[in-house]
Amino acid sequence: MSKSWFKNGYKKLTHVFTKTDPKNRDFPTLKGHPAAQQHAEQILDALQKIKGEDDSSLSYRRSCREGICGSCAMNIDGTNTVACLKPIDADTSRATVITPLPHMYVIKDLVVDLTNFYQQYK
Repeated sequence: MSKSWFKNGYKKLTHVFTKTDPKNRDFPTLKGHPAAQQHAEQILDALQKIKGEDDSSLSYRRSCREGICGSCAMNIDGTNTVACLKPIDADTSRATVITPLPHMYVIKDLVVDLTNFYQQYK
């Protein structure tokens, strides 16, 4: 997927995230949701709204909502961070791009396999 296609196709959307079909992991797609920002303060709130009202198949991890556990870690606008502490950008002229953590095996959508992480943590 080229960057120019991404910018032209999703420029005005509020949230764009990776959707991964477990049966076809080689071809993740980007899916946009334009209305999620209106009722949320943090990225995690927006993801919960999208899952509850627009796309019930969306998969992501969450737990403490305090930034302590790291369960909701993902790549947001090119930065690895936790979604529960990342505020939604007030600039609605560009999309917020949400992708799984890089260099990790994607299980589905924004959920990555943490097996290697936990083995290194021991």
